[in-house]
Amino acid sequence: MDALDEQIIEALSKRFQVCREVAHFKKTEKIPMMQPGRVEEVKKRRQDLGFQKRISKDFMLDLYDLIIQESCRIEDEIIEEN
Repeated sequence: MDALDEQIIEALSKRFQVCREVAHFKKTEKIPMMQPGRVEEVKKRRQDLGFQKRISKDFMLDLYDLIIQESCRIEDEIIEEN
């Protein structure tokens, strides 16, 4: 279990690093941080993928709400810095 938890944390770290790169791009190109249609698309696709892997849709929705919340926090921080 410890090794699996480390893999999950490593994957999240990589995901958030990509979010940082995206935030810098959005800042440079003056693209709005929030993309509501994209957020809903991501959550729906992850719910479906989780369901295929026998993970409840509610769990996947809660998980991706947290992941997206942290991604938005990271992007806000980068976009708003001078």
